[in-house]
Amino acid sequence: MKNRLFIWLFIFGAGRAWAQLAIGNTAEYQVGNLPFEKPNDLTAFYNQLNLSYQWRDWRGNIKLERFQRPRNDKDYTELTQRSLQYANRNFNLALGNFYEIIGRGLLLRSYEIPGAILENPGQRIRYGFYRDIDGALLKYQSERLDLKLLRGKPLLNTFPPNFAGDLRRRHLVDAVETKLRLIPDWAAGGAYLRDRRGGKLKEYGAVSLSGNLPHEIQLYAEYAQRLGGGNKRFDLSDRSSHAFYTSVNFVAGPFGLSAEFKDYNDFFLQYNDPPPLIKEHPYAVLNRSTHFIEPRNETGWQMEIFLNTAQGHTAVFNWTRADSRPFQKNNRFEEWFAEFGYALDEQTTVKTFFDRSEDQLLFEKNRYAAGLYLEREWPQQLGTSLDLEYQTFTRDFTPSHQVKNYIATMTVSKAPRLSAGVIWERTTDPLQTDNPQTAAAETKPRHWLGYTLGYQFSNHYLINLFYGKRRGGPACTSGICYEVLDFEGLEIRANLTF
Repeated sequence: MKNRLFIWLFIFGAGRAWAQLAIGNTAEYQVGNLPFEKPNDLTAFYNQLNLSYQWRDWRGNIKLERFQRPRNDKDYTELTQRSLQYANRNFNLALGNFYEIIGRGLLLRSYEIPGAILENPGQRIRYGFYRDIDGALLKYQSERLDLKLLRGKPLLNTFPPNFAGDLRRRHLVDAVETKLRLIPDWAAGGAYLRDRRGGKLKEYGAVSLSGNLPHEIQLYAEYAQRLGGGNKRFDLSDRSSHAFYTSVNFVAGPFGLSAEFKDYNDFFLQYNDPPPLIKEHPYAVLNRSTHFIEPRNETGWQMEIFLNTAQGHTAVFNWTRADSRPFQKNNRFEEWFAEFGYALDEQTTVKTFFDRSEDQLLFEKNRYAAGLYLEREWPQQLGTSLDLEYQTFTRDFTPSHQVKNYIATMTVSKAPRLSAGVIWERTTDPLQTDNPQTAAAETKPRHWLGYTLGYQFSNHYLINLFYGKRRGGPACTSGICYEVLDFEGLEIRANLTF
């Protein structure tokens, strides 16, 4: 029955009888496996189909996911999302699966990372990277008042779609949020959330304030805490279950400054996502060394200064610190980052960065990194880019190890259709070089070499190929961090949109 539904949806989508129908399909085929795993030619296919139909103020959406692997006990075909939405000037109604955030995510945040695919490391099952809410949402917006009411079950995306629904949606959440604007450029908000799970009831509240001061200064502050349970109101001590976040931003011509502060304690709700206050880097060695937020107990801040000149030159300075106490042990993450961009001419841009950090939770200290990025446009719509990165740190185990990571990436493109690249990585990290099937004395520095090819057939169809070895590890997108598994083999991904 599920296979028939899958086929008929494709037939229906291919017809495209109405201009209001939007189609998005992502298909990914792999031949390969994790390092040191057998067989090394394991095949896997994942497909995600998104259909959306607009009729006046109404919109219907469905998401269909399919996964296939030779061991058919891992296969699934699931209609993972379906929704009906209505929107006009003042009202927005959603029934089914939807995405929503309360405040800055201290109480609740749902999201989708388009194009990202998760792989459950235990089951080796692939599925889309999103965390939605299944229920109902009503929103009202006017010049003075914003009102939001929702009831639903947030998705716990640790488990793939073929797991039982009670594992993936354990909580039933009711929430209301209001925002009032009585003074120009200022708004005050409040929120209440009730969580039911396994016969237990928990209640949470939040207040927020945002506004603009003279000289382009923007302020925001939000405080959330669990209600009852012996919690005192507006208590920032370790005895209170709370989350506090505040930020200030300032821009004056080419100069800008932002500063943020966080204080989280006993506030891991499984469906919330407080601001991490960790800089998200486009550079691989830094993105892979990111810090995972710990809402159970973490305080810290982030400050950033940036400069953009009329000539296209840029400078960014960032200082980040996070102190946490998992397992009642003090741990600190701290990072100093500087990036400089220089436009040599209209066709050539060069960027360089320097970074120093430490992460006591990972036993990594004296972590230094530097890199160079060069981009050049050539005649006849040709372009090239070169990315060189280096990182070194000491892992404070017994015995301690000096680790060195290298990355070199070269890409050639022919706008607007073709791009090709090569990615090489090397590490001396013993945690990466050790082959479980060999003795420790035989370990050597490990290398990854991969090739990429992308071709844009039209504005609606794109295909990407990867062949070789790809290093996994942490990755962050839009403040959401997740784990990417290693891969060795061939990967083909096709994206279709109408």
